[in-house]
Amino acid sequence: MNQELMSNLTGIMVGVALAYTLLLSIGLTGYIAYKPRRSSVKACNYEIVIVSKADEKVQRSLIESVKYHVSRFSHITLVVDEGAPLISTLRYLRGVRLIVVPSGYRRDLVGKGRALNYFVEHYVSPDKWYVFIDDDNLILDDSFLYEIPYYEAKGFVAGNGILLPRPGKSMVSYVMDWIRYIDDLTLYRFFTGLLGKPLIGLHGELLIVKGSVLKEIGFNNRSITEDFRFAVELVRRKYKTWQSNTRVSIKSPNSVKDLMIQRGRWFKGLITDIKYSPAPMKLIVGFRSFAWVLNLAVSVLFFPILVYLGLVWYILPGSIYYLASYTYGVIRSREPYLILLVPLFGFIEASSRIYGLMRVNDFVVIDKN
Repeated sequence: MNQELMSNLTGIMVGVALAYTLLLSIGLTGYIAYKPRRSSVKACNYEIVIVSKADEKVQRSLIESVKYHVSRFSHITLVVDEGAPLISTLRYLRGVRLIVVPSGYRRDLVGKGRALNYFVEHYVSPDKWYVFIDDDNLILDDSFLYEIPYYEAKGFVAGNGILLPRPGKSMVSYVMDWIRYIDDLTLYRFFTGLLGKPLIGLHGELLIVKGSVLKEIGFNNRSITEDFRFAVELVRRKYKTWQSNTRVSIKSPNSVKDLMIQRGRWFKGLITDIKYSPAPMKLIVGFRSFAWVLNLAVSVLFFPILVYLGLVWYILPGSIYYLASYTYGVIRSREPYLILLVPLFGFIEASSRIYGLMRVNDFVVIDKN
């Protein structure tokens, strides 16, 4: 084998292995060291807000989410676009303040960001806290209401929950979604919680934000991943965040195709918006986005060579995190045979990123019924 190629391959694998070892250490530190704090009093100056496209693809999950949260919190705010197919149904739901975004409003914006910006411009009060959830979310506990007074007093302006998947029609998607839970308990806990800086982004699910900061930042940038772009602006302004102890049930995609579309949109939006972020965020997000795909590609294309050169051990740090996450998902699914598909899950994740870069250019609504 060409000596230069061997040297380059060795350098790549050593670098990726070292970086992933660092990420694993960071995740473990976040899991062990961070515990959300709470006050003895419960916040009352808050509003639960669901933003939805309100079409047939989300009808069942949206109605379920609305009724669930009205029964738990007595009332919610629902923001939809003018002309949304379900408006006539939603008008008659009890405990719902329905806000309709005019069709002529800010056509330069897209997706949820457009509706969110309309809501911020016309309805947000600076002294209030707003809790944004998706139309398939179920908030499982009220810990966040006890955390808001504590973190508000400390000058924190935003928080995020922990995502807990529930199955849709695809058990493969459900298993793969558990990596989001593991991410929350490790990497997101370290950055959003322990450091108080959302350097790898925020979820749109249980996104808790102070009204004054919403008014300052808004969602007035064209983005198909408005939650990530919002995190970029928080980091740029040096605002502090926390990770809530509240769990949020999220509906897993109903098919592998929908999962790939969803993941592809996230990746395309992240790559599009990362240029606006500070240098540390670019470095962390950029490595996390590409290094695993590189690790997978090198493993597949050069596996025999890696074995021959004694470099096969360098793929372990980049593989162990994903293998552990998928294995945990299999355990939660109670379908042991799915362990045989774990090697395939990596290809699905990598393929979704390629699909996103090539095919996704707008906000996409997947089936959540």
